[in-house]
Amino acid sequence: MYFQDVLGNNSIKTILIKEVYSNKIPHAQLFNGAKEAGQLPMALAFVMFVFCTNRKKDDSCGRCPNCIKMLKLIHPDLHFFFPTKGAKSSSKDNFLEFQKMVQQNPYLNKDDWYQNHKINSSGGIKVRDAKIINKLINLKAYEGAYKVFILWLPETMNTITSNKLLKHLEEPSPNTLFVFITENSDTLLPTIVSRLQTKTFKQIETAEMLTYFQQKHPELEGDSIEKIIKESQNNYNGILRKISGQINEEETHNNFIDWMRLCFLAKTKKSIPDLILWCENMSKTDKNLQLEFLKISLQIIRHAFLLNYSTSIDLYPKIQHPNFNIKKFAKYLTKKNICQICRLLDNSHDYLIRYANSKILFLDLSFSLGKLLNK
Repeated sequence: MYFQDVLGNNSIKTILIKEVYSNKIPHAQLFNGAKEAGQLPMALAFVMFVFCTNRKKDDSCGRCPNCIKMLKLIHPDLHFFFPTKGAKSSSKDNFLEFQKMVQQNPYLNKDDWYQNHKINSSGGIKVRDAKIINKLINLKAYEGAYKVFILWLPETMNTITSNKLLKHLEEPSPNTLFVFITENSDTLLPTIVSRLQTKTFKQIETAEMLTYFQQKHPELEGDSIEKIIKESQNNYNGILRKISGQINEEETHNNFIDWMRLCFLAKTKKSIPDLILWCENMSKTDKNLQLEFLKISLQIIRHAFLLNYSTSIDLYPKIQHPNFNIKKFAKYLTKKNICQICRLLDNSHDYLIRYANSKILFLDLSFSLGKLLNK
């Protein structure tokens, strides 16, 4: 990955380049910040720049043996560790699948990885991974100047795994680098965070997203792409799905409206057969679409709630439906139920990633939402 191909956070690129040229690279860094802000692509570009033997002023050459291996993610001195399923599974056993997904999409997110790999609640970076690190850390680098360990989603480590890494973070081995990549450093052990130099990533700006996707999809109009970017809240993978047609906005909004009405009317019990049928139909759709539906539903509900305080809010996503008025819907969202509703949707999204039965999940969620909307 080249620095020039990483979207946004140019200030962090500049800092990383200066650290390499001044030979003052922190032995352990934490790339933390907004969701899908490019932490993983930045880490790949940084490591490639570190290994490059013929660097340009502000990027890797892309031609030396180290760069060629980094572009294929097969460099012998780069070691990935990431969440896997099962108590005995390790990153080493699942690297080929991870390598393939990262090469296809460097902005790989947790949802896609967990779903693709069928990871449940026991998934995470394992104690076995920490033991592998302990063995590798005492070896000399094969070809690069450093041994580099990238831990993607380190918040999935348990306390035992974290403690096994503390010694290496406190007393680093020569020419060894750690890069921890997370979207929520608050869930990491404080003893781990205190030993890392944090680089905070900001959400990729709309203008940069717009330029990038206009170049990738010249067949689309600029206004159309900008609308998709704003509706997706600058979420890289969400934008890709909308552009590719995986997400039908009108259909999603119609589904949301039908669902809210059925949830609200479930109190009368007359709508329960229709609600069960709706949940059955939703459970038959692709898992990615179910996850995206929950995300969009949460966005609509949050924005509708804010309408109670300001009518001038620019809402995304926008809903255009002849029989739905978002301002009237907003009246059912109050300070007494909004936190519970948002928590329900957040938790349901997490359970769905971990392969809960989607029909039962949506049915249980619907009854809970119905009670809260009638509160």
